[in-house]
Amino acid sequence: MLQRCRHGLARHSVRTLSRAASNKSVAIVGSGPAGFYTVQELLRSSSHKFSVDIFEKAPVPFGLVRYGVAPDHPEVKNCITTFEEIVSRPNVSFLGNVDVGRDVEIKELLAGYDAVVLAYGAGSDAKLDIPGEWSNQCFTATQFVGWFNGVPEYRDLNPDLSSPIMPIIGNGNVALDCARILAAPISHLEKTDISQHALDIIQQRKIEEISLYGRRGILQFKGTIKEVREITKLDNVSFATEIPDIQTVRDLVSTLPRPKKRLTELLLKYSDTKPNPDHINLSIKCGYSPTEILTDSNNNVSGLVLQRNLIEGDSITPTQEFHTINCKSIVKSIGYKVIQLPGVPFCNKTSRIPEDNSRVLEHSQGPVIPGLYTSGWARRGSDGVIASTINDSIHTANCVLTDLDYYRIGGKVKESFDVKGLLADKGVNVVTFEDWKVIDEKEREEGSRRGKPREKITCHDRIKDLLTKGDS
Repeated sequence: MLQRCRHGLARHSVRTLSRAASNKSVAIVGSGPAGFYTVQELLRSSSHKFSVDIFEKAPVPFGLVRYGVAPDHPEVKNCITTFEEIVSRPNVSFLGNVDVGRDVEIKELLAGYDAVVLAYGAGSDAKLDIPGEWSNQCFTATQFVGWFNGVPEYRDLNPDLSSPIMPIIGNGNVALDCARILAAPISHLEKTDISQHALDIIQQRKIEEISLYGRRGILQFKGTIKEVREITKLDNVSFATEIPDIQTVRDLVSTLPRPKKRLTELLLKYSDTKPNPDHINLSIKCGYSPTEILTDSNNNVSGLVLQRNLIEGDSITPTQEFHTINCKSIVKSIGYKVIQLPGVPFCNKTSRIPEDNSRVLEHSQGPVIPGLYTSGWARRGSDGVIASTINDSIHTANCVLTDLDYYRIGGKVKESFDVKGLLADKGVNVVTFEDWKVIDEKEREEGSRRGKPREKITCHDRIKDLLTKGDS
């Protein structure tokens, strides 16, 4: 986070919470797709006028669209144009570099706004709980994706890509993204917004083989056909699948729903591919569970131990067959969990915010906390793509509108609650949308010099200096 001080970076005024009684005020926690699409739906309401403040822990907006989407998927980031239009409206404000739960408490937001929507995603990685998991060079998907996508906290990750073998634990779309970025020709990457520090290391890679290990069978494969096809079309990359129950899969494929059938047929097509010594060989291997990450005397990764599973339909049975792979780094991509936010109820058993139809509950059995809602991954966990989030956001917005219409929430906003003054008193450097425009322009300028759409600023101090100099 940017360093706090009494006189913050924000040069532009942030709207206070003194509003006309006819207006309804909403706080959105999180500036990713779930947050923005919820705002978009609220602003379409014909029954209420809204003033919206979007709070973001990072100093820049757009959440996973900026930091989670693979750099070679620019089309997915086109939604940023819509988000910029939304936040440019006079009744919408962006408050970046504000850590809700620390800089401003949930109870303060509930007292100051008619509704508070938690849309901050699922920012914690699931755990393997095996020996060696926290050794050096064993990276979570959050860390690894953040490294090549320019998240400041992960800019110095420096993965060791000098080993010929690179294992990735997991077989969903994020695992496929990591594998594709590691395998792709430099010519495929150098015109994207991949961070230069990552591109420099990938350019020196010695990788010959990338394997994605999943403990279940190919019928439980979590990736989508689009991402698999992308890998099959990469120059100088050979793609293969290892399917232990292949005859069973062939017998069942015709009975599958059409999307699953097409994906499974594509994966079956590459089950006989032989390794090509002149290519990077990328493979999906089913029926393996990691049991231990081996380390050297300096606690650096030296290998991975995998246990073979017997695949029988939807069930797996561990065998006594083990395989050891020599490697120098590992990526774990086994899913994400919702982080508990201070002041928000949380169920440790499910790793979820207890909710009923988007309405947050005091505990798993209720009652409802008036005015507090969830949207996107913060609501349902890390499931689905942006299209799923759009539908979820519409649902949450409609719940807010319904509750306002039936007087379940609402009322006059406290005149004394001034979010700008509150954050200034705590020494929080609020980054406004106007500040973001300055950052955005600088990133585009630096990217243009490299032939890229942008070069993300990966240092909080550089952001601070950039905005401070803009004041002088």
